[in-house]
Amino acid sequence: MTIKEVPLRDGQILHVRCIGRGEPVVLLHGFGSQSAHWLPNVLPLAHKYRFILPDMRGFGLSHGLSFERDDVFVNMAEDLKDVFDHFALDQAILGGISTGTYVCLTFNQLGHFSRVSRYLNIEHPTRSCNSPGWQHGLFGHRQEHFFSRFRELQDIAVSVGTNTPYQDLPKSARQAFRSVFADLFYHSVSNPVTRRLLRGLIYFGEPLQNGRFIPVHNWYVYLKVMNAFMETHNTEPGLSNSKVPLTLFIGLRSEIYPTEGQLEICHHSPHAKVVPFARSGHIPMLDQPIKFQREFARFLGDGNL
Repeated sequence: MTIKEVPLRDGQILHVRCIGRGEPVVLLHGFGSQSAHWLPNVLPLAHKYRFILPDMRGFGLSHGLSFERDDVFVNMAEDLKDVFDHFALDQAILGGISTGTYVCLTFNQLGHFSRVSRYLNIEHPTRSCNSPGWQHGLFGHRQEHFFSRFRELQDIAVSVGTNTPYQDLPKSARQAFRSVFADLFYHSVSNPVTRRLLRGLIYFGEPLQNGRFIPVHNWYVYLKVMNAFMETHNTEPGLSNSKVPLTLFIGLRSEIYPTEGQLEICHHSPHAKVVPFARSGHIPMLDQPIKFQREFARFLGDGNL
């Protein structure tokens, strides 16, 4: 495995893990995650595929990057375009989970799916915000509860100063920050043991402060992404115009995105294939790892793994 430094159009550097050989596959991670979390899934297939795994702007090894656009997801989608250009990818398999999926959908909205041979959409509908008559966005019917907590974090950030080092934040601010993260991860999985483990790891161990689990020296970048989820951003038009073969992985126990909203993608992309994970929440590779690996290999075209 190598880690490449990809220059972006704004002069910043994106870190990208590369492993394997063969047909190129670009995979985007989720919120609070990083590209290394794909490794258990891609290593068994690295003899047949060339995996290109960006640490998206603000996360992992790219945590120190700032957002130069008001629209966070357009910014990250442009980064994805720069990755395609850097590796000279005329055609590549593309996939993402959660936030990474939203970046992929925005990438399509910007007109770049002509360079995608097939697409894996894991756990994200075409938009994140609820509206009258449509309550399938982020957190479903509990959206306002979580969005109010996001806004509280924004208020805290403004009051303490967004450039304040994480270690210098008041204890109450760090606790509020960790509490929201802990609840996000708690609701992302279905297995009760995994839920408690993730919540305790984040909240009580405070790994955020020392960066062992999630880097925090550029902590405000996470709030920028949270704020972006609270803004209207609908990718339906681009999806309706796309002819790229699409596969949906949906956790039927997901508390992050209701199943109904994700299935609506089939109305805009009638050729889509749906793979349900009956015992999974928002992160099927954690809740149902064996099935996930089997279906992931099948999506890539190697169902005999």
